[in-house]
Amino acid sequence: MEVSASDIGPVVGHRDAKAEWQTALASGKLHHGWLLRGPRGIGKARLALQFALQLLGAKSDTPLGAEVDDHIAKLVSASNHPDFKLIRRPVDDKGKEKTDIPVELVRGLADFFALRPAMGGYRVAIIDAVDELNRFGANAILKTLEEPPARAILFLIAHGEDVLLPTIRSRCRTLQLHPLSSEDTTEVLVRGGMPLGRAEDVAKRAPGRPGRALSLQGPDADAAVEAVREALKSLNHLNARALEGLLQSAGKSEAAMNAAMDALRQSLHRRASREVDPVLAGDWAATWLDIARLEAEARALNMDRAQTLASAIQRVAVMAGAKT
Repeated sequence: MEVSASDIGPVVGHRDAKAEWQTALASGKLHHGWLLRGPRGIGKARLALQFALQLLGAKSDTPLGAEVDDHIAKLVSASNHPDFKLIRRPVDDKGKEKTDIPVELVRGLADFFALRPAMGGYRVAIIDAVDELNRFGANAILKTLEEPPARAILFLIAHGEDVLLPTIRSRCRTLQLHPLSSEDTTEVLVRGGMPLGRAEDVAKRAPGRPGRALSLQGPDADAAVEAVREALKSLNHLNARALEGLLQSAGKSEAAMNAAMDALRQSLHRRASREVDPVLAGDWAATWLDIARLEAEARALNMDRAQTLASAIQRVAVMAGAKT
């Protein structure tokens, strides 16, 4: 898989994880498997890529600040570095990402790591993400982790959206990453070329997760978020026509559908956190969890997203009606 130029560059935030990595690297006793865990869109893969570039010898003013114009970074972004491999979900003939990472790609790691580093240093691979592996792929990772070759480092990205095999977790050193501050989130978006005012607005779509926020922007997403907000204002009077309008708005693109689901979950989170009655707060929190489970199940079973959104809105409406 290719690394885009936008993937390369200094990583904002995650100071504790960076410090832990630097300490391990300086010790000369670097673990062969690293598990970067945290919510989707906070920069885990970007940070792993900076770790990899450092191991491969990229030069920068700061240890984890390699830019795209560095010679090593150019080789990586052009898929021409012999000691680097990135494994992600491939796309089909129509340009759509497949639902999981084929096991063949993971099994190929054994051959990749069996070779000595061609340019000195290390052989490095990143799997982004283990949540998108089937059980055959997960078992294939175990073989690499159980018999790690010398000077080979494997980075695993985990969003926490699927159960991780304990045997994988126990064979890796874990870096737990957390959502960024609002200031850091905005900084990431501004560094990407977004005007400050727009960046502050987009950052609210996915607090602390700039990567996720970027995927939820655009006219379709803006309209879908507004449609969700309007629907939530009139839950007790929600009719078929209003629901159909919401689904049409959210169904215009993947970004619009994701933005709609995120807006719905954020609304439930706010209701739960602002509710002074502990019983009602618990009920709203339970509804949030119910919606999150519904979305996870729909994703796992590749169910129709529009139907999932409709079911979610109806469940919230039922909850609102029961509390009025």
